[in-house]
Amino acid sequence: MLYRCYKCNRYSFRHVCPRCQEPDSDYYVPLEPKYYQEFQYASQGVINDLFFKKQKMQALETPLQNVLEKYEQFKSPYFVNYLHLAQNRSGGSSSPNNYMPSFADIDLFHHVLTRLGFSELAEYPRLTTKLILSTDFSFDYANFSQQVQHHLKDDIRHSLHSWISEYGARFRRELPLFLFYWWQKGTHSAEVTYNPRAESVLDVPLIAPEDFTQIEQWCERIYLDIRIARFKSTLERFNPEHYLNIYAIDSMDGYQFEAFLVELYTRLGYDVEPTRKGADQGADLFVERFGRRIVIQAKNYKDNVGNSAVQQAHAAKTFYECDEAMVVTNSYFTPSARELAVNAQIRLVDRDELTEYIDQYNQFTIELANQS
Repeated sequence: MLYRCYKCNRYSFRHVCPRCQEPDSDYYVPLEPKYYQEFQYASQGVINDLFFKKQKMQALETPLQNVLEKYEQFKSPYFVNYLHLAQNRSGGSSSPNNYMPSFADIDLFHHVLTRLGFSELAEYPRLTTKLILSTDFSFDYANFSQQVQHHLKDDIRHSLHSWISEYGARFRRELPLFLFYWWQKGTHSAEVTYNPRAESVLDVPLIAPEDFTQIEQWCERIYLDIRIARFKSTLERFNPEHYLNIYAIDSMDGYQFEAFLVELYTRLGYDVEPTRKGADQGADLFVERFGRRIVIQAKNYKDNVGNSAVQQAHAAKTFYECDEAMVVTNSYFTPSARELAVNAQIRLVDRDELTEYIDQYNQFTIELANQS
């Protein structure tokens, strides 16, 4: 009833991707394996359907039941562990329209399963990959469910508002997941009609396309209202004095510049440790992230920065046993300093790169105003 298209990276309740329109596509995967096309009856015409449909549907039920039982038997640890060990999230194609992950050693995995007794995989050669993808999809859905459960309210509109307030534009892709979770939890709303026949009839979607379009329109209005309210709040609360530019940095003294770098790198996600003034051995502050410790030499200059700053940074790196060293300035570096930095493996951040950091700093300031 719920599908994921690994070609366009969208979710849907329809048995064919409404965007890609490719029936029986390996890219289009149901959350539950019982909805695979291999086990669905395909019409053979009015006469044949009249006389043989029931017989052929019964013939499909046995292999389907066997596959479902074997999948549940081998899902853990085999499918689960294989997914963690062999998946390449970069995808199996260089195409930007292909979100299909690639899997290493899939032939070996296929042989492992058949030797364990999953003989149906030999009859349906595409089934191994599809079952892996359904396992992948179930992981994603389980994670999604955990993240959104606190957004379930008394009615669908309040639930959608709560969810969109946190997730923003992601609703455009993940709305089917949210509605499926709402239905799965047994939550009912007069504004959303779920078709119970979807559980047993392949071409009947859980939510009719026209109803789903209407819900999408609700979400767009909710999202617009949220954005308007937040932007209004930003306009009212934002303090221009907190907004920096490179010329404000130029007017700082050395201590103010160091204090700015402490706040900047803190907002960039580093653990920051300023040094004691007067006994820094060439270090103005230390920053650390992902286990790598970096010593920074800060130079708020009007003229270009020369070799001395690079030498100080190199000495501080050795003295404090840091992984990296960096010189940050609101000016530029002399050619000689750049050459020395290359040889000494010292990173240089000049006026242009610092300006980019200031833009990030200002963006954080705006986000803080939005949250207040």
